Amino acid sequence: MAQAGIDLLAQTGSWDTCHACEAAYVHRELARGEKLFCGRCGELLAAPRAALARQRGLAIALTGLVVLAMANIFPIMTFDVAGAEQSNHIYTGVQGLLSQNYAPLAALVFFCAIFAPAVYLLLISYVLTARSLGLHFPWDFEAWRIVERLAPWNLVPVFLVACLVAVVRLDLLGTVTWRIGVVFVILASLCCLVLEQLRENAGQESDARLRLPSDARARRQRAIALVTAAAILYPFANILPVMTMTIPGDTAKLTVWGGVLELYHVGLWPAAIIVFLASMCVPLLKLLALGWLLWMDGKPDFRRGRTKIYRVIETVGTWSMVDIFLLSVLVAVGQLGTLASVTAEYGAVFFAAVLVCTLFAAGNYDVRSIWREAKP
Repeated sequence: MAQAGIDLLAQTGSWDTCHACEAAYVHRELARGEKLFCGRCGELLAAPRAALARQRGLAIALTGLVVLAMANIFPIMTFDVAGAEQSNHIYTGVQGLLSQNYAPLAALVFFCAIFAPAVYLLLISYVLTARSLGLHFPWDFEAWRIVERLAPWNLVPVFLVACLVAVVRLDLLGTVTWRIGVVFVILASLCCLVLEQLRENAGQESDARLRLPSDARARRQRAIALVTAAAILYPFANILPVMTMTIPGDTAKLTVWGGVLELYHVGLWPAAIIVFLASMCVPLLKLLALGWLLWMDGKPDFRRGRTKIYRVIETVGTWSMVDIFLLSVLVAVGQLGTLASVTAEYGAVFFAAVLVCTLFAAGNYDVRSIWREAKP
């Protein structure tokens, strides 16, 4: 069972079930570029895969590990105000948040920007090494299950976007210079994005087998509790300031909306749009969508639409982390005493709590329940 669970090539003519709606289908040989979709819910079931594809995936994963290590070693940028200079690494944001007694935020940044990506790439390399050699290594099934769980928390690409927005904001206060570390962050982001696409396209056939039986009622209750908690915390995340920025002659406490307005008023509307969409629209829409999906339990309406909405939630939901990463970057480089300083505020804790609640709520929601409730 464990070996079959992550076997990347299913036997032609064998029966399986769709990972989303559990409809039965038969594996067949696919031509190059051809994909197999579920006729019931429209989900991707299979795409042609070969040993070369596994080897390419392994090369990308190993490359990702190397460039991720380099991204943590070399500085990403330096910030200069009146001759005083501060460098930024990925881990310096964690250190800065810890120094300001925001350990939960520091732990979240460390997990999403350093730990989860490293373990994700390491375990994919482990599994694909076995598959490229035609072998099964010990615990490879468990390793692949961990990969599935870590995928939503591998947020190096989101960290890169946060760095770009941070540079736009810091340019208003001083001089920002990119360093070699940003090249490695870009390369690590590309590796993670490509691997995630390969994992989704190449791992669907095994996804149903990867999902072990669970208590559907308990999962639904957890999802409802998490969505309720996020809805309660959401207003505080937007009302309370998330950071305090201090420059000579001015101290400003910024909420999420205040940060958007600040960027817009100085003419940086592209950055304002990114922050507005990622930090305000995405969390709210994700809450509304999850609430609607849970409310629709037991109803046969819009089953395909509900499945697609859930997939969209999975894809875009993690981009809300932009604001937390942005805060970590600003805290890391904005510690120049009286010249410039950035301090985290309690609003960021509420914002991070909303993000974590919605991520766990989405993880507890079982998309297969949409189709189990009312089969044609």
